[in-house]
Order: sequence, then C-alpha cells, then structure tokens
Amino acid sequence: MLPNSIELHQLKDIPLMKKVIAYLAQINRLKLILTFWAVILITDLITLELLYLIEPEFLIAVDSADAEIFSSLPLIWVITIAAIVAPFLETLIFQFIILLTVKKITDWITKSNSWIYSFLITSLLFSSSHAVNFGLNYFGLLYALAVILSAFLFTILSITEIERKNGHPILSVSILHGLCNLIAILLPAIP
Repeated sequence: MLPNSIELHQLKDIPLMKKVIAYLAQINRLKLILTFWAVILITDLITLELLYLIEPEFLIAVDSADAEIFSSLPLIWVITIAAIVAPFLETLIFQFIILLTVKKITDWITKSNSWIYSFLITSLLFSSSHAVNFGLNYFGLLYALAVILSAFLFTILSITEIERKNGHPILSVSILHGLCNLIAILLPAIP
C-alpha cells in the first residue's frame, strides 16, 4: 500500500501504474468518482456518435437489446436492477473477486507486486462480458469496444480504493457504475 503523503517526484523509481494509483489515491473519493463519471459520459457520447457513423445499425441493436431485457418491467424495477443490483454484482465479480484473484496469480508467477496484469485482464474480461448481450458477433465486438474505457476506469478506481487507506472499492465502483447505467437508462443514445 502506498502512503497518501507520497509526492509524485518521490516516485521516480516506482513503476507508472503505482504512480497513477498514488496520484489518484490523493484525490477526494467523491471528486474522483464524479470525474471518472464525466469522462465516461463524454467519451461514450463521442464513441456512440463514431459508431453511428461507421455502423448506424449498431445503436438500433443496442436499443433493442435493452428493450428486450427491460420491456416488461416497471421503470422503478429497471432503475433498481440496472443502477443498483447489476453494478454491485458486476463490481463484486469483476473489480473484486477476479481482480484480486488475477493479482495473486500474476504476483506468484512474476514474483512481483504489480497491478498491471490484473488491471488489463480484469478490464478486458469486464468489457467482453458486455458483448454477451448481443452474442459473439460483430455488434457484440463493437459493444465490448464501446465500454472498454469504462472498464479501465472501473478497474483503476477499484485498485485505487484497494490501495487507499480506508478505501471502499466495491462501494466506489458500484456507485460509478450505477451512475453510468442510470444515465444509459434515462437518456437513451439517440444520435
């Protein structure tokens, strides 16, 4: 664990990943969550616009997949599932259980204490798990690519909270993920 009082200039011999974690751990938790949320919203808008230009049918497929899942449920249930239950379960599985398992395995194999492998593997697994909504096809691949930045930010937030003194990785990532899902439900992507 890195102490919160470390200055970045003192980290010249520490790997980049640890520098990033040390820097992020110094930022107020709420500010960090809201900053990551803003980054995700902006990049998602840009990504969806680009995907619409490349493949206009993609957004129709996204909307129909979401409609198929939630069409028979009242809005309050949709919000509860998509903004609270699903983010908590996905955070527990991907940003906690898988992240820490991969970290232990890669630390054992590489004989190092690095987050980089678990960061990459967990983020890619999280992103690819979202392709399942479409099946393993072209639209699934596009959707996995569209959520990769979110996956990276969820994972780095989790690692930061694990390393932060009195960190709350599951709660922090669940809140960020829930906010992202809430916007996706309330403001459907329409170019």
